[in-house]
Amino acid sequence: MPLTSVDLTPNIGTEVRADLPTLLDGSIAGEIRALLEKRGVLLFRGHDMTDEQHLRFAETLGTARHEHGTDITMVSSDKTKSPIFAEYTKGTFFFHFDDTYMDYPALASVLRACTVAPEGGQTEFANTYAAYDDLSEEDKRRFSTLEGVHSQETIQRKAFPDPTETQLALWGEGAIPATAHPLVWHHRSGRKSLLVGQTMSRIVGLDKEESDALVERILAHAEQRQYIYSHDWQLGDILIWDNTGTMHRVVPFDLDCGRELQRVKLSGEEPIMAPATEPA
Repeated sequence: MPLTSVDLTPNIGTEVRADLPTLLDGSIAGEIRALLEKRGVLLFRGHDMTDEQHLRFAETLGTARHEHGTDITMVSSDKTKSPIFAEYTKGTFFFHFDDTYMDYPALASVLRACTVAPEGGQTEFANTYAAYDDLSEEDKRRFSTLEGVHSQETIQRKAFPDPTETQLALWGEGAIPATAHPLVWHHRSGRKSLLVGQTMSRIVGLDKEESDALVERILAHAEQRQYIYSHDWQLGDILIWDNTGTMHRVVPFDLDCGRELQRVKLSGEEPIMAPATEPA
């Protein structure tokens, strides 16, 4: 069965239609990767994959990253099932990139719905390629010379403004150091995207007042509705997002409702890059 697709919004998100054997044999993996880079989020609906099939499909697209002791990790707010993710759930209610503390952030994540929330729990994605493209020429020039500082503590404090010592030991800057990255990611493809999110605390080299104002302006721009696809999960959904060109967040939900997703994260293939020379 050949690949067919239907765009879900003008700027981001495409539903891909192909049968399960075709997804698993890798024959259209190149087409899927090209479409993912172009559209940011791909949805495959109605596939009742096993864990083994989920991993096999993901590995047609890249290298599965072994984390938390396994290739497939459970995304759940239930501490008995997912003790690590449960601690971070409320922080994921804000837009972010994964792995801003790494030189090579994850290429993508492949998510499979196991149990959906009865209310809330949608995952929203914002296209940071499109957000960059729509900047004024003046902002493009200026932003390409700036760096933003990112940390887990910055985003987690939005959910926990008065963290405990235990929480700080898990995600504070003493445990996961802050990192500075270019505001504009210059990709090997030649395209450019904003590297922003609610993990960003300040702009390097600016005083606090100017930095705070610019961070607020950039985030307000990147989180505009026209750049966002909001996904309502259904059982049988497989969803892939490009972690190098989209931010994501979870819509708040009842943490006791049993919502569960399975995730395979694909290892990063591209470092976060600034231009070789500053623009004229």
